[in-house]
Amino acid sequence: MKTWSKELTDKTRQEIEEMLTYTDDSGKLHWLIGSNDLETGARFKNIDGKRFGIMTVEDAYEGKFIISLKTGKEQEKFETVDSLLEAGWVLD
Repeated sequence: MKTWSKELTDKTRQEIEEMLTYTDDSGKLHWLIGSNDLETGARFKNIDGKRFGIMTVEDAYEGKFIISLKTGKEQEKFETVDSLLEAGWVLD
């Protein structure tokens, strides 16, 4: 079974759990990570190589681990960071 590297899963966990963020001059909260899209959120990819999505910093801040898929209005919701990682999601 294909898996992501420990380094990538550890980085994903750290950045979500530690909420590495900043607030811009307008007061909007943003991720402080390399995969951040300033307008939408952090980019994620799935181990299947077919699914990509976005997690907003606001959702993560509230403990809602929701990946909004780029294919449309579909979402995948997770109760914990562990369950998100087990489903094959990591920072892109």
